Amino acid sequence: MNPTQLLSLYRSMLLIRYTEEGISDRYREEGQRMRCPVHLCTGQEAAAVGVCAHLHTEDGLFGAHRSHGHYLAKGGDLQKFVDELYGMESGCCHGRGGSMHLIDRQAGFMGATPIVGDTIPLAVGAAWAGQRRGDGSLAVIFFGDGCFEEGVLHESMNFAALKGIPVLFVCENNNYAVYTQLKQRQPPRTIRGVAEAHGIPVLHADGNDIQAVWQVAGQAIDHIRQGKGPFFLELFTFRLREHCGPEDDDHLGYREPGELAGWLQQSPMERAVALLRQMGVGQEEITALEAEVKQSVDHAFAQAKQGQPAVAERASEGVFAAVQAVPPLAPEEGATHTLSVAQAIREATAQAMAIHSELFIIGEGVPDPKAIFGTTQNLLSEWGAERVLDMPLAENGMTGICIGAALRGMPVVMVHQRIDFLYLAMDQLANVAAKWHYLFAQSVPLVVRTLIGRGWGQGPQHGQSLQALFAHIPGIKVVMPVTAQDAKGMLLAAIADPNPVLFIEHRWLHTITGEVPTAPYQVSLQHARWARRGQHLTVAAFSYMVLEALRAAEVLASYGIELEVIDMRVVQPLDMSLVLESVQRTGYLLVADTGWQSFGVAAEVLARTAEAAFAALQAAPRRLALPDHPLPTAPSLTHDYYPDAESLVRTVLDMLQGKFKVNPEEVAARLHRHGHRDIPNAQFTGPF
Repeated sequence: MNPTQLLSLYRSMLLIRYTEEGISDRYREEGQRMRCPVHLCTGQEAAAVGVCAHLHTEDGLFGAHRSHGHYLAKGGDLQKFVDELYGMESGCCHGRGGSMHLIDRQAGFMGATPIVGDTIPLAVGAAWAGQRRGDGSLAVIFFGDGCFEEGVLHESMNFAALKGIPVLFVCENNNYAVYTQLKQRQPPRTIRGVAEAHGIPVLHADGNDIQAVWQVAGQAIDHIRQGKGPFFLELFTFRLREHCGPEDDDHLGYREPGELAGWLQQSPMERAVALLRQMGVGQEEITALEAEVKQSVDHAFAQAKQGQPAVAERASEGVFAAVQAVPPLAPEEGATHTLSVAQAIREATAQAMAIHSELFIIGEGVPDPKAIFGTTQNLLSEWGAERVLDMPLAENGMTGICIGAALRGMPVVMVHQRIDFLYLAMDQLANVAAKWHYLFAQSVPLVVRTLIGRGWGQGPQHGQSLQALFAHIPGIKVVMPVTAQDAKGMLLAAIADPNPVLFIEHRWLHTITGEVPTAPYQVSLQHARWARRGQHLTVAAFSYMVLEALRAAEVLASYGIELEVIDMRVVQPLDMSLVLESVQRTGYLLVADTGWQSFGVAAEVLARTAEAAFAALQAAPRRLALPDHPLPTAPSLTHDYYPDAESLVRTVLDMLQGKFKVNPEEVAARLHRHGHRDIPNAQFTGPF
């Protein structure tokens, strides 16, 4: 390292230190004009600067809650950062993110979020995308010592080592997580030793010595650029201020007596100055540099206070990225063939792989001989192991890795064989994928395929129907196709969509067949569809319950009762137009869902109908869904657990209050003769 290089590094360190001090001073003095939590990195400047000195603009850097220094060291826009702190429209997140959500893609700062560990797999995924493209880029992720208690870190390191991904893991070990010492949370072993056990090479250094950090970071990044895979750095440092806030908190007593004073003597700023003087740089030059940087920081704070606050009228904008209009499907044009739902999903995937050269599909069991009910059959032999991948048992980490690849513009289809497994990936889906575009105006082209529905004795943790849970989260689209035609067209539309889409398949629909256009096409992810027209009562049904509603409608029609059945098929965004139109004519509404009754999508449809068409209702609307207890296993317990055509008929007749002279027991007997509730839907025939 020569004096010119060190002066450049010191300038970056000054920018961070003066910005942090500016935040601290103004946070206290300006009547809470900064209405966001701040996690200051004062005292940790050398770690960020020493690593970032070796990065190129195209190398992606991800941060966490304490990432002001990482953002500035990577070249993030100072003015946009300060504007964000003040909640200004000109902030890097337009006032939506505050101190803990930062981004500057032009500088290669890919994003920072406050949930501990949740950007780690994003960095791995972004680096993996660069590796798959062969563009020579790498990614860096900074995190603290407390992150070693998060499973997602180990899931991410495992995959990075497995695939030789060009990612640098940087642990800034400041010995504290909030107010708890490392020794109180972790056993007596080195953090770098744990990383090494993952098969990743490691180095460590004094994180307050800019020269030492610069040297080990250079070695690590050179290793990565040579195509040798991931690397891990442990940098020992110390934060001089409280965990969250602008104050010095030594008076709280959680630090050892004299500990703070000792670290103040090891300040990276003073040590950098001492090294500059040893290299022959004069104090006047150092002082002039300090004044220049201080002036630029003060100017940024002054400018921020003159800005325009984030516009309240735009607060609801940007939840989803804009989608190109989908042309209407015209099945009569071109060749068609008969496919099952599973085959239609398989055909859509294969056609999408041909259309999108970077698309890959990954999931537990994707290359298996059983091929996830046939939906991935022969894709491995057709497209190869680089595009059709099995994955480790790491639902949260792997979902985050796929999100990271999607953030680099690489479309992904990820398969979780049961929706129950998505509880394990909830952080990445709800905190990252769903919020990324709203915060950072960046698309996340990710499709998550998952299965719901009853199997044989699956029990409470293998047969849940959780569409309402995910529909409740703004930023995720949720679709539930029923027909083979919709399965293909909606999957192709989901893959083309720049937003995260949860594509939910009911296992009992996989074998239902129908006519499907041979050529690729898309079905809109915004609209419900008519499944059957009628005049006496509206049934709005989701997923498999569409089939049961049609079975009920067929039988009731012989008694003069015409049900109007709507296949809701899109849960989020929920399309109510057909429901409201139908209810205006029929005056009755029954919602049939595969999920639990309370707080579910059926309840949402009822609420919106009551708000928009209450006067049209001739009777209280009803819902038919699962009872509010977990799915049992024994046949004697499940026989009446699932709603079906019989329970739907009984509900309809009860709602119509004797307007039609029909014996419910007679109708039930007819339904039993045509198919029992315990027979898989593959045995049923009908309009599918």
